[in-house]
Amino acid sequence: MLKAKIVEIGPEAISADDPLLILFDETASSQLRHVSVVQRFISPNEQHFSLKTGGQIKIDEQVYEVAYVGSLVADNMEMIGHATLFFEEVPEQPQHNGIYLKPYQIPKLHVGSIISYE
Repeated sequence: MLKAKIVEIGPEAISADDPLLILFDETASSQLRHVSVVQRFISPNEQHFSLKTGGQIKIDEQVYEVAYVGSLVADNMEMIGHATLFFEEVPEQPQHNGIYLKPYQIPKLHVGSIISYE
């Protein structure tokens, strides 16, 4: 299991119109930080990302089932802490950097929230 702590939430990171969250680690540029949730991995030496369809992501006490993991997610998470969390049905052509989750509801987030990739 990999855990991360939210250290910053950009002013345009959460939108009622778009059911998604863009994640990056602390290497993100200021432009990306404006629209992203910045995470810091709690055990960076154990930063091996192995999330699969059927797994879970827990954000604080909110549990989500993983419906799909894009082909670029593992490498992007290990290199730059990046993935996009989609809280919607998996489309016919899902995003390669996307993790599709259910239920289809964006979690309540705050600086200090813990994300567990299980």
